[in-house]
Amino acid sequence: TREMVLNHASLSVGDRIAAVDFLKDVVSGVAQLVKEGVVEGVLRTNRSLTEILCAEDLSLFDTTQELRRSGARDEYLFLVGLTTKTPLLSDIGEEVEQRFLGCETLDLQPEDGAPLLLCALAHSVAVGLPSHEDWDRDRVTVRFEELLPDDTFSLESEDIDHLARADHAAPICARHRRLLRAGLWPDELWRNRQAALPNLVFGPDVEDHLAKLQTGHFHTVVNKLAQLDAAAENWRRVGGTMPPWTCHVTNESERLRNNTTLRESRRFRSHSGDRALFLWHARFGSAGRIHLRLDPACRKVEIGYIGRHLPL
Repeated sequence: TREMVLNHASLSVGDRIAAVDFLKDVVSGVAQLVKEGVVEGVLRTNRSLTEILCAEDLSLFDTTQELRRSGARDEYLFLVGLTTKTPLLSDIGEEVEQRFLGCETLDLQPEDGAPLLLCALAHSVAVGLPSHEDWDRDRVTVRFEELLPDDTFSLESEDIDHLARADHAAPICARHRRLLRAGLWPDELWRNRQAALPNLVFGPDVEDHLAKLQTGHFHTVVNKLAQLDAAAENWRRVGGTMPPWTCHVTNESERLRNNTTLRESRRFRSHSGDRALFLWHARFGSAGRIHLRLDPACRKVEIGYIGRHLPL
């Protein structure tokens, strides 16, 4: 079960009445996520509710009290019954915390971007208000810079679930159920890969690669595979020479492609049993790679390797 993280950057509505109405609606959506088992009744936040302003002289705590006074008793009781965790990294796993400390969001100030960054790294659900069109959606993209072990920086991008209206709960639940069908462990994902990721093709070596993944990286890999699956689906639907990637996917450099030893280290068994080059790759974690190859003729994306960064 996943946690929820408060996207406080979205909470400045300006109008007191609108803030209360938005909050009532989003609480209904949160209640649905909890009921469906998508999330725990836990809300992480990097600031206390009294410090977050929704309108002039109206904090999120005040908005909660206005919700009660407006007659929305059920929504009020549900909201105050949630467990809150602050500061943001309270009781978070060590592996997630260490990676979090090496990353910084690109589109928001660090304090505003921190909750969304945590969602990207921990597979949590962001919860906010539809104060702007950027937040009025059930899926948002988090762009961030990550410090790698070799002291270089990598530009990363992750799509995260984001609930800002009750209507957003249904698509979030649908995505969660789809991934749940794959199971919570690598062997289950492999067995159910066709149902969970129907638009991707997998080479046979990937089964062993999944089994060797660090536990803390598994959900990150599943989320990245889901993005690749969505891009493959859209590629067949809209056409074009390349999939419409929603995450960072790049080809190996010309220097590497011209180096026989390095190039051959990117050769893996394909689904047909032949050994093929998988030179395109997506990143996960600080040093993880998903190597893939593209078939423009039939617009297919095949995964050949998931694991640590290969030799350079």
